[in-house]
Amino acid sequence: MRKQQPAAVVASVMPHSLAFRLGIQPGDRIVKINGKRIPDLITYQLAEAQELLVLEVEKENGEYWEYEVEKAEAEGLGLSFTTAVFEGIKPCCNHCLFCFVDQMPPKLRPSLYIKDDDYRLSFLQGSYITLTNLTEANWQRIQRLRLSPLYISVHATDPEVRVRLLGNKRAGDIQAQLRRLAAWGCHFHAQAVLCPGINDGPILEKTIADLGAFWPHLQTLAIVPVGLTGHRAGLTPLRLFKPEEAQAVLKIVHAAQRQFLAAYGSRIVFAADEFYLQANQEFPPLEAYEDLLQLENGVGLWPLIKTEFQQALTKFAGEGQGCGKSGHYTVITGTGAAGLWTELRKMLKKVLPQIEVAILPVTNHFFGPEGTVAGLVTGGDIRRALAETTLQAETCLLLPQVMLRQPENDFLDGMTVDELRADVSPPVKVVAVNGEAMVKTLLGMEEK
Repeated sequence: MRKQQPAAVVASVMPHSLAFRLGIQPGDRIVKINGKRIPDLITYQLAEAQELLVLEVEKENGEYWEYEVEKAEAEGLGLSFTTAVFEGIKPCCNHCLFCFVDQMPPKLRPSLYIKDDDYRLSFLQGSYITLTNLTEANWQRIQRLRLSPLYISVHATDPEVRVRLLGNKRAGDIQAQLRRLAAWGCHFHAQAVLCPGINDGPILEKTIADLGAFWPHLQTLAIVPVGLTGHRAGLTPLRLFKPEEAQAVLKIVHAAQRQFLAAYGSRIVFAADEFYLQANQEFPPLEAYEDLLQLENGVGLWPLIKTEFQQALTKFAGEGQGCGKSGHYTVITGTGAAGLWTELRKMLKKVLPQIEVAILPVTNHFFGPEGTVAGLVTGGDIRRALAETTLQAETCLLLPQVMLRQPENDFLDGMTVDELRADVSPPVKVVAVNGEAMVKTLLGMEEK
């Protein structure tokens, strides 16, 4: 069998688009555009912007077709692809002490074991990279195409500490690499995953100060606690932060915020929500998170959800849409998010006391009790928790969408939502992780 060359595999075709009219279908492979191979979505988008295109397409049945297209420069073909990188993801060459992939249980879907460190995914999707595996050709492409912003895992600016954290002798020159990006006019977001006793304390203060000097090229810095599972046999011993240690981290972050706000008009550095939970400390007001540019890193998510929830309650209760609505719901969540739902339930009770909400925090047996976030809750652990719980007869189960892979609708352990529904008596609804969607679901107003 002839070995297939790297190509862009079509995932979907927009109805009535140019590609639709040409007859391109999902599963077809875009091999070349104007005689050149397409290694990634960046190259594709640049090629797509040309007015004259010659597309070389391998159909799903093996036929090789060639299309000539004349179009306006701004008109797209209407294609989406199965991945953003068509020639294979650039792998990670580090051996990080805290690598989450190394802590995964065996026999999960293969994609969960991919260690990517690809600058293209950083630009296209906001994936964090370390810059340790870039070739000179990669650097020149970043400069030539002005790939900005990038998302960079710094963890520590102290060279010896960063080398230790990443397990890579090439990791110590991060500040020189950031200076190179800044000289080209590139912007970047950064993160520091903290391990107690390694890169907190004075090392963290140095990291924040060093990175703050890159303003305005540095746009934000997220300070995130290490995530651990129960599958660390043979790995470097690590532990979670104690409350007093988390409080010390927040003290450093808040002091830096005051300094940066006075100097630059932006706080720049933000602590992940998990630090406030570990420190048993109140969250700052939502406006203290500015533009919420580190939301995907768990920074400001709780304050945002609470604000959205309260606004939606005020809106819909004010319109009378929920006044006569009653019902009972059981929220399935991780042990870490139970406190958030307790707060949301208090808000709901004040406005719509006839709607009852029970909270079922699921202990994570699959990854270990250290896995407290909702996104790590598995179908098997939910089934186990439900078997050990007496539910109200008329309750409806609410599942946060973050627990599921889309569009497959399956949990990390491979169980699907439909399989869970078949195993339990109450109806199951999946709810998006935002405050308004939660209120709409509780009022029976969710979009079908």
